[in-house]
Amino acid sequence: MREILKGIYTWGGAYPDMPWDLNGYAIRLEDGTTLVDPPSPGFGDWSKLDALKPIQMIVVTNRDHDREVLQLRERYQAPVLAGAKESGGFTSLKVDATVVEGDCLPGGLCVIDLPGKSPGEIGLYFDPLQNELSKELGGIVLLGDAIIGHPPGDLRFVPAHKLDNAAQLKESLHKLLALEFEVLLLCDGRSILEGAHQKLEQFLAASE
Repeated sequence: MREILKGIYTWGGAYPDMPWDLNGYAIRLEDGTTLVDPPSPGFGDWSKLDALKPIQMIVVTNRDHDREVLQLRERYQAPVLAGAKESGGFTSLKVDATVVEGDCLPGGLCVIDLPGKSPGEIGLYFDPLQNELSKELGGIVLLGDAIIGHPPGDLRFVPAHKLDNAAQLKESLHKLLALEFEVLLLCDGRSILEGAHQKLEQFLAASE
């Protein structure tokens, strides 16, 4: 577990059939911490997570990222949030509350609907008007499976067998270009910490 940006921590692993980083995030805010798509922490990371208490909520961006959420939900007694159109897609995870486009969570983490990979995929936009770090860095977007950062420095879509509707996903991702951001935090693959808006714009243009 490491601090990737001020107050934003990440940890994860990889699987043989997905040879890229599988990341979770802990976002430390004034009144507590929000977890996003958390995998199981390493043995030495539990104490680091405990130091970030209270854990206010756990956000799951899509049906394939339930990961170790149940374990963390029980440990920290934190509610689980997911997109309203995704909440019925989880096989074993209880979702406590749903969110829709435009909802803003503590710290100015605003929900973006990104259907295509799955019906209720969501991302988070750190509104620079409500989040000082995002303002300082030129804007931050966090994505679950809408984009993968692999190989490092490049962008790609999820494998075809996990993708419901490629055309719809591309349309969804074009919405991001209307936002102000320079940092792209990715739950799959390597994040892009500068020049992310231009990188996404180039990727979408090349995928047409």
